[in-house]
Amino acid sequence: MTMGKQVMGARCEVVVRPSGSGLETRMVLAVALLTILVCGCVIVLRNTEVTAKVVTAWQVDAFTALRAEELAVFNALHTAAPEIEIFHEDEDNRWPSVDELAGDFIPPFVQDAAWEKSGGMGWSRSIIFTTDKHIALYVGHPSGTIKMGSFLLVMLHDHVKKEGNAVGATHAPYEIWMHASSVAEAPLMITDQALIKKGWREVVARKGEDETMRTKKDYIQ
Repeated sequence: MTMGKQVMGARCEVVVRPSGSGLETRMVLAVALLTILVCGCVIVLRNTEVTAKVVTAWQVDAFTALRAEELAVFNALHTAAPEIEIFHEDEDNRWPSVDELAGDFIPPFVQDAAWEKSGGMGWSRSIIFTTDKHIALYVGHPSGTIKMGSFLLVMLHDHVKKEGNAVGATHAPYEIWMHASSVAEAPLMITDQALIKKGWREVVARKGEDETMRTKKDYIQ
């Protein structure tokens, strides 16, 4: 610090030099650079390749492949399936009939205006008993003027999963399939191979984020 004074009441000038010689500035810059470096490393480590679920040849992508009428039937079945499962559990393992579902106003079984616009599907139910599963099939054939294929709702209920030492179910409680023919019938043996052999294709309901990832992947490529 230097001081200069003038006599006879003149003003006094004082010059104060910084004591740190720029140390604080260098420390702030160092912290900022360290923050950028850490953030960059985290981004690199967490960055993964954009992937999307692949729809195989024996599946149908509900997001892109279905027409408006077909998508309406699929959405209705997708909503009705949990209701049917709850009915089955509450009614002593009994599957509801088509008339019961229509009586409860559950689409696509109830014959309302939406049902008519979606091909006027006529539904039938069949039940298959196995040693460890209780299977119900709801087959729908178009009865209106709209040219559509057939739909199949497969309800898969594992009764053994309720036992104390049993392993839980490894499959979804229901599946939705469709066939190009308007009069297709489901096979007596319900397996993926049996359905595929008869010309059925499973409808895959991809989520919105799946489609977003697929779009990003196509854009990157």
